[in-house]
Amino acid sequence: MLLLLLLPLLWDGSLSFEWTLKVQPSVTVQEGMCARIPCSFTFPSSYNRYEIYGSWIREGPYGRPDIYNAVVTTDPSVTVDVQNQGRFHLLGDPRKRNCSLSITDAQLTDTGRYYFRFRGFDRYTFTDNLYVNVTALIQKPDISTPEKLESGNLGILNCTFPWACGGDSSPRFSWKGNALSSRQEDPEAPHFSELSFIPGYQHHGTNLTCQVTFPGGRLSTQRTIQLNVSCSAPGNNSSLLVQEGESLHLLCAANSNPPATLYWILRDQILASSKSPDDEVLELGLPHLKSTDGGKYTCLAHHPLGSKQVSLRLSVLYAPMMISPSCSWGKEGLFCTCSGHAEPAPSVGWWIEGKLVEGNSSSDTLQVISTRFGSWVNSSLIVKVQSGHNSIPYCEVRTHHKEDSVSIRLMPVFSAQEYSSWPLILTLLRGALMAAGFLLTYGLTWLYYTRKPLGQHPLAPDTTQASL
Repeated sequence: MLLLLLLPLLWDGSLSFEWTLKVQPSVTVQEGMCARIPCSFTFPSSYNRYEIYGSWIREGPYGRPDIYNAVVTTDPSVTVDVQNQGRFHLLGDPRKRNCSLSITDAQLTDTGRYYFRFRGFDRYTFTDNLYVNVTALIQKPDISTPEKLESGNLGILNCTFPWACGGDSSPRFSWKGNALSSRQEDPEAPHFSELSFIPGYQHHGTNLTCQVTFPGGRLSTQRTIQLNVSCSAPGNNSSLLVQEGESLHLLCAANSNPPATLYWILRDQILASSKSPDDEVLELGLPHLKSTDGGKYTCLAHHPLGSKQVSLRLSVLYAPMMISPSCSWGKEGLFCTCSGHAEPAPSVGWWIEGKLVEGNSSSDTLQVISTRFGSWVNSSLIVKVQSGHNSIPYCEVRTHHKEDSVSIRLMPVFSAQEYSSWPLILTLLRGALMAAGFLLTYGLTWLYYTRKPLGQHPLAPDTTQASL
């Protein structure tokens, strides 16, 4: 009778030798990274008539599979621990004998041995298992640079990172360095980021960093390189951009017999001259450059047989500054003026009821008139409302070289005499006076000033604020 019962089981293939699992014995993954582990298994064909479920469970404290410590499952009767939810995934369908596993955002505590558990009309845990070894994060992004990075010319750099995780999550790339006006982020690229910028001679030897931040922001890794910026000797009438506060050394050299006398000249003023007839090189030190240090620097070599010179136009970049903003009431409504200067030349805009108005524009309710001379900009605003209107304008002077701006909230403090067209004439006259170096001041009250990122309304919260 026992033999008769055993024969159908043998024919059906339900004995233990049909339970097989094919999976690599171990996998090593760095913290925060991902791993994909192929896996397949077989089970007796008699189980095909039942619903098939699969689970990956961890090894318990006594070296045996812990059925209460599942990391991923398709079995509704099995509970997955909260800290493992969403990080372990079954890539295949257990009904098709696929037990492939993926691990995302690997954590050091994930290190251990894992077993695959099958459930049909009964349960079976495979003895073959997978050991997961999670190590510290040492992977860094790679930065590729052009063969030659030239001062004043566009350079393109690429940062790549071997991200093996699929799905919707991807790392965030960001760049930082002295050669960049601000920190630059590239949240869209899953595997690489491209940086385009124009380096200057002063950026040679400075650091440039590409940082990769993992989804969730828990981990990040970065690589830093030193820029190798080549710079050719400036020719006549060359130009150079330098940030305010930086230092510069200019060299003037000439070969002649007898030696020539060397001079450094700025705006018809001699800044330095060679002290000895034998001096063939004249150095001019410009420490801690200010905005007023910009201009045309001329190296003059004076010789009994004639003179030669070469010039360099130096521009000192500095943040926007605001001069003499004011508001007053008149016949046409509220009249405001605002002036500013920066290098490069700034733009002046007006915040009115939450909207920014720039340049020259006109509508039924307002008119904006702007004039520009060099690094100076003057703007006038006429708001066609009655006295007492509660809309208070803000003047904003900003530059695109750095993502900051200066904003002033203006409050009219007196009632001016009736006027109609003279504000336009006064605006144009004021712009001309600024070009000559004069400032025309109106009655005003400065409530406060703020520095904010470009395009942000001045009323937005700010950590930098001071009373005037």
